[in-house]
Amino acid sequence: MTVSLELLGRGPSRPDLLDDLVVDEESMVPALTRWSAPVPVAVDPTSDTRLPDLDAVAEVLAAGTPAVVDVAPGLAGPGPAADQLADLLAVAAHSGVGFGSGLVPRCADAGEVWAMLAGAVAAMTGADVRDALAGPDPARLLGLSRSAREAIRDVITCVLVPDGRVDAVSADLASVDAP
Repeated sequence: MTVSLELLGRGPSRPDLLDDLVVDEESMVPALTRWSAPVPVAVDPTSDTRLPDLDAVAEVLAAGTPAVVDVAPGLAGPGPAADQLADLLAVAAHSGVGFGSGLVPRCADAGEVWAMLAGAVAAMTGADVRDALAGPDPARLLGLSRSAREAIRDVITCVLVPDGRVDAVSADLASVDAP
């Protein structure tokens, strides 16, 4: 059997879209460790939008570390918080550091997870992030090529859900049929 030396130098493959995507506080670090990602840093929200400051998130990402961010205020509808969330996704999409150093958004349910994944795709492709957040198309996301689904995980490293909700949210995500 021949082994390519190029493959020996690579780290573990990046996870597909839903692989180890949903975690809770207890399972977050072990899940990230499986993919050789560093321990994330929580970035505190500001008082005006209740979302983290763009510069603070950019600094964490530039250090090669995932940034835990609360996203609920930005998913609540149009306004300054929605604009800030769109900007956060753009910062993560263009941080250029690769898998493991993206956002770790706190989400309540599968709908919020799909919104964040759709927003990440829009941020990477130059589409309207606010529209993507408001109307995600899970089947379209699952229909993307493997490399495109992996690229989404460069922006959204994993998603943090409330304790005890990992299985339910993961099942809701898995119940969507790919095209």
